[in-house]
Amino acid sequence: MRELLVIVIPSLLLAALAEFNSVTTTGMFGEKKYIKKDKIFFIIMAVAMAVFVGLRVDYNDTTAYTYAYETMSEDSTVFESIEWELGSNPGFNFLNAVFRVVGIQTQSFLMIYAMFTVCVYVWFVRKYSSNFWLSMFFFFTMGCYTFTMAAIKQTVAVAICLLATDCVMRKKWIPFVIWVLLGATFHPYALMYLIVPFLMFAPWTQKTYIMLGGFAVIGVGLQSFMGTIVDITAMLGEEYTAASFSGDGVSIFRVAVVWVPVLMSFLAREFLKESNVESDNAIINLTMLNAEIMFIALFGTANYFARLANYFLIFQSIALPKLFKYYTKTGERLLTIGAMIGYLAYFMYAEGILYGGFDILFSRMTVVEYLRSLF
Repeated sequence: MRELLVIVIPSLLLAALAEFNSVTTTGMFGEKKYIKKDKIFFIIMAVAMAVFVGLRVDYNDTTAYTYAYETMSEDSTVFESIEWELGSNPGFNFLNAVFRVVGIQTQSFLMIYAMFTVCVYVWFVRKYSSNFWLSMFFFFTMGCYTFTMAAIKQTVAVAICLLATDCVMRKKWIPFVIWVLLGATFHPYALMYLIVPFLMFAPWTQKTYIMLGGFAVIGVGLQSFMGTIVDITAMLGEEYTAASFSGDGVSIFRVAVVWVPVLMSFLAREFLKESNVESDNAIINLTMLNAEIMFIALFGTANYFARLANYFLIFQSIALPKLFKYYTKTGERLLTIGAMIGYLAYFMYAEGILYGGFDILFSRMTVVEYLRSLF
């Protein structure tokens, strides 16, 4: 995990400096509200995080992406092989073809996607978090950052959908739909974000219980719903079978981690109903959606459902600091310390122990080596 800490520790330091240099005031619940947010330290942090991801040579499915990119034709005939069905990821394939034709080398291919994905993720956290440093701490410890190092199609689609979600918060409906449809051309699961406008209601109203009950039924009766799930994925252009979704479920430890904010929001439900800020409502409801999909992953193949849940994982890191503010000062302090200890333990397990640890799975080139490769 030492390799990962090389970027995590400096990034958290820069986030702390960004927080220190921001101008804040106090809200109605005694919470901190931003008047002016720092840009300099934020930009340095975001770029450093993106460069680190772009320098990777191997992690998760990175080599599969680089091999596919390197074996693409380098002339205009490459466009003829693009399939324009939604499930074939035409936007992703078209952009890769453009990169290939104009002569973008493999490492720069990774770097460009890393720059876009990581910077959008961190920008979104900065814009909607009530405590940027704490949200970045959860962003790292919950696995949001390491997710950007894998599954390029999915992570780019999520980044595009975060731009769409920002449009929802600002009531820009046409740009929202355009962004989601664009994201779907990178990966069709982006269409799930079309639900965002319907999640602006206050948490723990009747709609919440209906949503929780529906996902509980699907999870427990997953095998009964398998045919429907296969049909839905087929409509999205994915060729899965019932066997694809059968297998070992996700770790109960991982499920418990994402359900913590759900429990906290339940305990603070009266305050949430009173404040009723639509952007906060959407973020907390999307956190619930992440937890609910992860619950289903207990009963199905972890690889599919857990990655599906990751489409909404980033909202966990934003929701937690927002929820802390609804407790007393002492309660907020104890919850913050307890959450930091718990999520740090999860981080050490996920990145330091599981599958042999992050350093076993990850390798990268240096900045100097990358710059030399450009010439």
